[in-house]
Amino acid sequence: MSSRLTAIERAVLRPGARDVAGLGAAVAGQLAELAGGLAAAGSAGSRVGLVTGVHIAWAPAPAAETDGPVGVAVLAAALAVLGAEPVVVTDDPCADVTAACLGVLGAGRLTVVPVGADDAAVAGRVADLGLSHLVAVERLGPNAEGRVMTMRAVDVTRTTAPLHAAFTLPGLVTGAVGDGGNEIGMGNVPAAVVAAAVQHGERIACRVPVGALVAAGTSNWGCYALVAALAVLVPDRGAALRALLDPAVDAAVLAAATGAGGIDGVTGLPGDSVDGVPVNAYADLLADLRARARA
Repeated sequence: MSSRLTAIERAVLRPGARDVAGLGAAVAGQLAELAGGLAAAGSAGSRVGLVTGVHIAWAPAPAAETDGPVGVAVLAAALAVLGAEPVVVTDDPCADVTAACLGVLGAGRLTVVPVGADDAAVAGRVADLGLSHLVAVERLGPNAEGRVMTMRAVDVTRTTAPLHAAFTLPGLVTGAVGDGGNEIGMGNVPAAVVAAAVQHGERIACRVPVGALVAAGTSNWGCYALVAALAVLVPDRGAALRALLDPAVDAAVLAAATGAGGIDGVTGLPGDSVDGVPVNAYADLLADLRARARA
């Protein structure tokens, strides 16, 4: 089983907007740890928090990006299949796109935090949700100086709710998925590795750690890797979980995100791509994950 999970973890390290092999090597084996925790949450019927949403302020029409909310919707559906109760947390600028994604598969209650909330307000809001687990997916977090930076090294601290503050709550099992070095959870990767692997890495590297981090070419792919791993770990729910790893599911959720105003986080434009990768260019990855989840 461990070899199958390793193969799934490696499969999603194919390049998306950038080469993430260096980030992945630094957290090898952590996908299995996070998937195991989520499988346990399903078995216990626990409430699992999923944090997502990045607002692309530099785009011609500023909007939330599609990487993150799309994958979270699929992961939320997988958690519901396992018996967990998914709760998705985002902030105002990303609320409409996230809600549209969740609506396609009908899993995941949405909680929206105001951009102007401070750390204490965020921590209190999330504490009130009664979560056992908290997983960030493509959610920016602060660097060593406490500033939240885009991949272009633009400071967006003032327009990003400090959802990272919830990851210090006691008693939570935490995890994350990321693809750029500036997301919550990248504190698991040595700063020098981020600096070497990513343009502007020395400035943008998020220093917020989590219990287990999944690195992937896009964060949506990291979510799909977790779904595949869950199918391996919970074989009696395998068929329903593998059904979520379908290009048609991905396309439907992405279309909903785009319809709600979501854009590609690399091109800054709406369309059938995520982080600059056309959907037809990663259909084979979904097929590969389905096969590995079945083997």
